[in-house]
Amino acid sequence: MMTPIKIFWIEPIDRERRWLRRFQFGDKKSCPKASYGCNAMFEIGEADILYTADGYISGDARSMPPRDDPRWPRTCEACGCLFDEKDEYQLHGKQIYIRPDTGARFTLKDAPAGAVWDAWWWHHRERGKGPAPLPGVGSCVGPDGRSLVVKCPDGWDWMIDARASNCTLPNDDTHHCWVRHGKPEDGTLHVDKAGNTCAAGAGSIMTPNWHGFLHHGMLHE
Repeated sequence: MMTPIKIFWIEPIDRERRWLRRFQFGDKKSCPKASYGCNAMFEIGEADILYTADGYISGDARSMPPRDDPRWPRTCEACGCLFDEKDEYQLHGKQIYIRPDTGARFTLKDAPAGAVWDAWWWHHRERGKGPAPLPGVGSCVGPDGRSLVVKCPDGWDWMIDARASNCTLPNDDTHHCWVRHGKPEDGTLHVDKAGNTCAAGAGSIMTPNWHGFLHHGMLHE
């Protein structure tokens, strides 16, 4: 039995971690020790984020070091094969998030279990199509206009406002497979089936390596 994990809120800042990345597209050349093409990254620090006019992160605006920079990886991290000039060069960035109550900083990939954030790009994208999206599984937007995601104990990202894989109302976009109450900012976030919902499950979470609940601010089995 796992020890319950208290959820906590994290929010993005205008900084990102950056890596020099070499890789191959898996459909062009497979890696003998990975399910995708060869890949390797070297971290080079932090930088200010550059945004597009629509508010998205602009990867194209990053200034990439020259290809003779010695920090570019030379071999695949998985199989050790050498890259050649035909393989891809990329200045790879991941936005940094901060935990306001402690000041801890991390990317979403590195966020620990219990972290909760707003996947703002979901409702931002929907707004770009017209009026603000209506709450429900069709838009992956909750009653507060946000699309909340929780980092589960096995490292899996669970979007509370998305449609469950076993949803019993697949043609209805207005209900919520998981009904949330409270707020992540003050640790009162609670998820159950008390509201406009379907008959899927009992409000539990099923990820590849974990099955549990989010009740009264705690992830537990």
